[in-house]
Amino acid sequence: MAKAIFTFSKINSMQPVCKRCGAGAEIYLDYARVSLCPDCFKNLFERKVKETVLKYKMIERGDRVAVAASGGKDSSALLSVLRRIFPDIELAALHINLGIDGYSDECERKLTELTGRLDVDLKVFSLKKELGFSMGDFKRTVYGDRICAPCGTIKRYLINKLAHEGGFTKLATGHNLDDIAEVLFNCYLQGDVNQIAKLRPVLLSAHPKLVCKIKPLWAMTEMEDLLYASYSGLPFRAKECPFSRGTRSLERKRLINDISVRIPGFKHTFVKSHLKKLSPLIEKSIGEAPLVECEVCGMPSSSKVCAFCRRVQLVKSENY
Repeated sequence: MAKAIFTFSKINSMQPVCKRCGAGAEIYLDYARVSLCPDCFKNLFERKVKETVLKYKMIERGDRVAVAASGGKDSSALLSVLRRIFPDIELAALHINLGIDGYSDECERKLTELTGRLDVDLKVFSLKKELGFSMGDFKRTVYGDRICAPCGTIKRYLINKLAHEGGFTKLATGHNLDDIAEVLFNCYLQGDVNQIAKLRPVLLSAHPKLVCKIKPLWAMTEMEDLLYASYSGLPFRAKECPFSRGTRSLERKRLINDISVRIPGFKHTFVKSHLKKLSPLIEKSIGEAPLVECEVCGMPSSSKVCAFCRRVQLVKSENY
């Protein structure tokens, strides 16, 4: 997958030269047709993230920013780059320990190390300790091995709840260009216009209990996040979630990467065209679904009982 986006090659048996400083290049960005050394790449990464934040007015004076931190490369890169480019903002990390054997505790350890190094507050919510179940318990429900769907619902709900209760004004997520292109691709396949309308760099709050969500890594590829985290020496969990193996989202990402090999910059063009030309039309044609407060937990929902509470009831009824 790395070679589809970044290549290290020798030109006439000589090492490529960094376009910015003339040092030995280790990275080639095919969509920009530029070779860079590690230091110049990190500078470019930070500049592009800052440009994205400022362009979409993601962070403003007085904001308290919470980062949804999984312990992986994307959220770790996000936490580090926000600390570097906006050193004066109030920043914190929110983490959900999902209780996945051989995985979740490592995520928490890596994140604890990172936040300690960055001097950032860390809030951890343990599913097992707080709610009495772990994500693995969903295997004994109708979901079987398809854990990603309920996991996404659980994480989104809890991260927003923690951010709201903590008084944060912005919730930053580590979604990268690959994530956005994959979701957008699937939404068009499914004709899911409601989800397409929500797919934008800034998702404003539609309810007092919903925190405004921002995606500072909107223009950065997954490989750029990995390289930034690696070259910066950040601690992060390298292995993927055991429940994500063989999922359709990964297959769609591979397909999009294959297209990007043949058409450099495909992901950038796909997402930019959507945001500039199609997204405004879709937003005008559909209205936002009215929100009510869940009868069980009191959080915003489009139904009487929210998706989170329905899944909690399901997993507890099947396991306990």
